[in-house]
Amino acid sequence: MDLWKLARSLLAGAAATVADLAALAFLVSVAGVDPRVASLPALVAGGAVQFFGNRRYVFRAEDGSLPRQVILFLLVEAIALGLNGLFYDGAMRAVSPHLYLAARLVTSNLVYVAWSYPMWHFVFGVERKPR
Repeated sequence: MDLWKLARSLLAGAAATVADLAALAFLVSVAGVDPRVASLPALVAGGAVQFFGNRRYVFRAEDGSLPRQVILFLLVEAIALGLNGLFYDGAMRAVSPHLYLAARLVTSNLVYVAWSYPMWHFVFGVERKPR
């Protein structure tokens, strides 16, 4: 396992998490949107940060086909979105609504470790051209 790549992924993930949580907190606390409804746009904001962070910073895959990476990333993240939604909804049914941010952190990190990070190796895998 490439520990530097994992460390970079954790930093990109932290930036995506900040975008996700900021959007979620704004939508719930300022705009008055129900946490379950606010979940989707917040995940989309985090997903955009995640794509560009992984493509450029984590996997350094700018040489790869952008359309291929976008399509594969969207497929992987569509499944991740479903998993995040399912786990978050379950968590929100089990805990106080006041714990919506903690529930997001726990559920999204479970999906990251078990699904997203392993699949991104495939998405952003770039065959290096000989120099």
